[in-house]
Amino acid sequence: MDHYSSQPLPGSNNEAQLLALYPMVHELVGDTYFHLLSETYANHYNEDSSPEQFGDRFGLLLLKHYMEHPELDKLAVLPEVARLEWLMHDSEMSEDLYVLNAAQLDTVPVEAQPQICFHACPSIRLMYSRWPLHAIWQAFQQGDMSHLSREGGEEWLCIYQEHLNQQDKVTVETLNDSLAQLLGAILKGYTLEQLCQLDLDVQRYLPILVQKHWLDYFTLKDA
Repeated sequence: MDHYSSQPLPGSNNEAQLLALYPMVHELVGDTYFHLLSETYANHYNEDSSPEQFGDRFGLLLLKHYMEHPELDKLAVLPEVARLEWLMHDSEMSEDLYVLNAAQLDTVPVEAQPQICFHACPSIRLMYSRWPLHAIWQAFQQGDMSHLSREGGEEWLCIYQEHLNQQDKVTVETLNDSLAQLLGAILKGYTLEQLCQLDLDVQRYLPILVQKHWLDYFTLKDA
């Protein structure tokens, strides 16, 4: 998670902190424009933010710049890129417990099963975008954003911590509509009965969420 460190170096200025939070935006706009954005943010957007939330309104600044300069097509995607990067930072600050034991589901009495409530891992963030953000993120990971296509988009993204070899790494994955809808309903706290009432393909997609380790645990909600 080198690009999304939450602890700026001592003495670092606002621009350095924003650069740590928004490396993809920086890559897309270059040093000069990013410097301008950083100064504007420090002067007009930072006063109401706590130190822990520094940079959370950067996407609003980018949206304002695009609305003021709609002729600059390149600016249109920036607010969404910034939203993705902030969600990645936010995900990194979360701590997954992952204590779900799927075998324990078999111990739940049949009459209580409709009240099963699954809890997604705290690092899970769900995002919908009309831009090909996943391709942009992949290009950044590969170190080459010079040939980005404006085609595509209209995609669901899941931002989460991948736990491999005792290391946590924030990653991004695209979801189909059905899986995204189920995950979204779980994030809202719906019970198993409510999930089924929404006509979601629970039988097909719930095991996928379990296999991906995106569910932390389950509880029984009072009827």
